[in-house]
Amino acid sequence: MPALDGSIEITLARGDLQLFKEVLRPEAPGHGFKLSLPFLEADAELGVDAFRGEVWAAGHLRVRGEHWHTLLDTDHDVLMRLCPAVGQIADSPAVIEPVIDDQRFGRSQLCTPTVLRIFVDPRDRAIADVGQIVNERMFSGYPPFVFNTVACVGGVEQGARGLYTDPSSIWFNVFFGYYQLDCQKEDWQRPFGYRSAAGVDSEIEAEDIFRLGKSDWNWFSNWMYGVPTDQLLPYSSIDMSTIGVEASPPTRIGSTMWHCLTLREVEVASCYESDATDAVKLVHNTALDEVWRHSFGLPNPRPAFSDSFIPTTIEAKVHMAYWEDERAFHTLIFGGTAAMEADPRFLEAQMAAVESVIAGNYAGRGF
Repeated sequence: MPALDGSIEITLARGDLQLFKEVLRPEAPGHGFKLSLPFLEADAELGVDAFRGEVWAAGHLRVRGEHWHTLLDTDHDVLMRLCPAVGQIADSPAVIEPVIDDQRFGRSQLCTPTVLRIFVDPRDRAIADVGQIVNERMFSGYPPFVFNTVACVGGVEQGARGLYTDPSSIWFNVFFGYYQLDCQKEDWQRPFGYRSAAGVDSEIEAEDIFRLGKSDWNWFSNWMYGVPTDQLLPYSSIDMSTIGVEASPPTRIGSTMWHCLTLREVEVASCYESDATDAVKLVHNTALDEVWRHSFGLPNPRPAFSDSFIPTTIEAKVHMAYWEDERAFHTLIFGGTAAMEADPRFLEAQMAAVESVIAGNYAGRGF
């Protein structure tokens, strides 16, 4: 994955001999190739299904050792399943960026140029097995679902150290943006985040949102960044008695109604790495560690903070609704977060940014 834009680089090699190399992009058709060598015969087409996270092939491929062996002979065969993949929000891969540009708090920036998709299920996938980890640790006993996100952090100049990783910044360990959770009806009897599918009268299931937030910060973000597993486990337990929950009556945004939820005193790990000699350091969890570090913000050690991966206690506010089709429930969640002690106007600025995106682009997906 040369970049988080959905492209996949495929190389076919024998030892040091590179036989085929191509970057497959989400919007491009399959790429055909033919080879006729003493040890290899191929007449095939390769492609990528960005939304399923699959690399596929059609045609035939034979290799020769002592005898010829057929490795591929099919009209369409999945060679590899990948995570992460390119996601969708409201049936579209388009990214509508919520923007903060404020004299008090500075500006924001997108983490990735595409909707990021992670499959929360037990299936093996190449590149990163974070979906399996979250399925086992955070959603044990839940049916599979798909996580799609557009995330923003505090903005910095190209190549500068991050604010997401700076414990002296108001942006430390802060994301805002939006999710879509896709739940197949053959597995789920309700939308994610709701106790039933009753439209605007549906009751919020706050524990789903709590589990999702813990999963996003600790695993989708910070474990993928390179935080050691043992540094995340203390902040991955689910105990609703430790947090404050406030569900407000539905509010109108644009032309439709959205449910409102606030969670307080939510403790999550951070990806802060101290440069102190005896401090715990980042590790290599996946092939995408460096991509995540450049996307969220490069490590930013500060002399006043000698311990790595210090936790933060945050407040989260969201607007949420669901829509459905014949096959699945789709829950949309727009929101922001801030440290409990932060200026309340910081969270208000985040909510204003996501409300603008709802009203301008997704109002019709509310109730």
